[in-house]
Amino acid sequence: MSGRATRTLLISAAAAGTAAAVHRLARRSGATGVEAWRRLPGDDLVPRPLWQSTRAITIGAPPRDVWPWIVQMGFPTQRAGWYTPHWLDELMWGKRPRSAEEIVPELQDLKVGDTVPDSADWSVYYTVDEVEPGSHLVLYSTRHVFPPLRSSAFSWAFVLRPIGESATRLLVRARVDYAPAWAYPLVETVIGLGDWVNVTAMLLTIRTLVERDGSRT
Repeated sequence: MSGRATRTLLISAAAAGTAAAVHRLARRSGATGVEAWRRLPGDDLVPRPLWQSTRAITIGAPPRDVWPWIVQMGFPTQRAGWYTPHWLDELMWGKRPRSAEEIVPELQDLKVGDTVPDSADWSVYYTVDEVEPGSHLVLYSTRHVFPPLRSSAFSWAFVLRPIGESATRLLVRARVDYAPAWAYPLVETVIGLGDWVNVTAMLLTIRTLVERDGSRT
């Protein structure tokens, strides 16, 4: 094989490897293969998603201690924030308040049909589709539309699974159907990798806050 052919082969292999890594991170991180394929609450809201991600983390506390941090989430001017780093929030979305670092008692009561804001002016929001304290929270939105998307249906599920009596497996699943379908490369790369960065930061912060409170007690 000539040197030029070898270089071409290596470049092609590197490109294929990069594409595979991007595809994997855009759709799964922290979750096992079984967790990624297992049905979760909220899956029926978007039955044929064009894109889906499943992310997970293990937290050293029972679900009852994790739940208060989940149920109070939402845009930080009205709720407790999404627990992503403040510098990242401002880099991606502009100036906004910091996420809460404590449990907020007045934000613990969430019911089916309630709205959870994702913008200061409530132009972007989720509707609570399912809420089972200590088990799962499912949000649904048709308001998250990014150029060049004309429409989208977006389900976001936060599922708590106990591990013994003192740990929790927290899974986050997003499922999206959208138009036009030709925007797939944008969703797979930009939105998928953005989801990886944001949700990974969210999960790490939730674990830190929950385990911090556990160490206090």
